[in-house]
Amino acid sequence: MNKQALLQTITQPEERLLFAKVLDQAAFSWKRHCYAFTDFLDMAKSGKFLDKLQYEPDLQVMAFGGHTESERRMLGFAPDYMTLDADAFPICALRISLPQKFAQSDLSHRDYLGSILGLGIDRGKIGDIFVGTQETICFVKEEIAEYITTQLTKVSRTPVRVTRTACNEIIIQKEIDIRRLTVASLRLDGVASGVLHLSRGKIQTLIAAEKANVNWNTVTNASFLLKEGDMVSIRGYGRFRILSIGGKNKKERIGLEVGVYV
Repeated sequence: MNKQALLQTITQPEERLLFAKVLDQAAFSWKRHCYAFTDFLDMAKSGKFLDKLQYEPDLQVMAFGGHTESERRMLGFAPDYMTLDADAFPICALRISLPQKFAQSDLSHRDYLGSILGLGIDRGKIGDIFVGTQETICFVKEEIAEYITTQLTKVSRTPVRVTRTACNEIIIQKEIDIRRLTVASLRLDGVASGVLHLSRGKIQTLIAAEKANVNWNTVTNASFLLKEGDMVSIRGYGRFRILSIGGKNKKERIGLEVGVYV
């Protein structure tokens, strides 16, 4: 692995510093013949770094955040002869439950995150927080799970109870808005323009600025062709999944059904 050459592909100083830490974990895994993991990264950075490392010889790399719907993800590394899958990641799911009388509480994501960080925990140790009316799910690094379980007794001024559970026992259903539209082609810029109601030129500018992700990987080619099941995110404007691709109509336009996350 040529660390310096890889670092030169990152232009932003802050991002380069973060990438250097990621490369340190990759090198540690390769040299020590063991698993190694980063802290949680946002979707854009994990996708970008994954894209730059996935073809390194003799090294496996995978991104996972505790659930298929997770946006904040850790990068995991292992030598090519080891098995690297979701079960290898040191991630724990925490159920944060409210007393029954607070079942309709208006506690927000910010309230939960603020209370957890208020325990002196670094943001990188915390993954996604899925807020519910009576129960909220928070993915964290295994090393701090027990501490949060015993120390987090309130969110804002509301008493809570925290219990640990396995990630594979968590069921998360995000609210999506089903939309149907027709497009001239399956190009990323055209589909995103139609779904997000932005001009094609605006979408192309965002793609060129590395603000577009397909399946959590950064895509800079506006003509990238989407397929059924792809998750598309345009940073700052929303995300959607291609649910189904139909045939062409009389005007030779392709029918799509997409799920827009609200």
